Amino acid sequence: MGNDDVVALWQEQGGDGFRMSREEIQMKLDKMQRRLRRRTIDGYLICGTLFLFFVGWMIVGMNALQKVGAVLTMGGLTFLAWQIRANGFRGLPADDGSSTLEHLRRELARQRDFHRGARFWQRVLFFVPGPLVFFAGFAQQHPEVSSWIRLEAITFIVIAIAAIPLNLWTARRYQKQIDALTRLQEES
Repeated sequence: MGNDDVVALWQEQGGDGFRMSREEIQMKLDKMQRRLRRRTIDGYLICGTLFLFFVGWMIVGMNALQKVGAVLTMGGLTFLAWQIRANGFRGLPADDGSSTLEHLRRELARQRDFHRGARFWQRVLFFVPGPLVFFAGFAQQHPEVSSWIRLEAITFIVIAIAAIPLNLWTARRYQKQIDALTRLQEES
């Protein structure tokens, strides 16, 4: 069988289309809620731990550039924690199945928007400069370890750059799920 035959066979298939019961929608919402709850808790733990780390460094003593970097980083962490809080899962409406499907679609759209667009770029702009300034100040105060600090700064930059396609990929995944739900609503 050639490729053209497989394509023709695939296109000739009949079907009733994609269907989801209310229970399947509810299961999908529950799974999303668990995943988002875990992601939210992890995000808070990371932000809190890093915040305390930079507060500790400020107590130990730093040069002016390190203090500016620490304050910028703590501001970025606070903004990130606020965005994580604002993005929390919204409760399930107590309506019929169609509103449950619409609720799922809205939740997917909110998650998609968290990973792309203005909200994502705000996180990048608020968070990334602080650690870079902190690294520069640390290298200035401790020139004996400046090569390690450069390596840490490069690693941080690579991770920050890698976050861009990772978040866009995640947003596309959510968009595919939204498209599937839209097709389901159109077929119904």
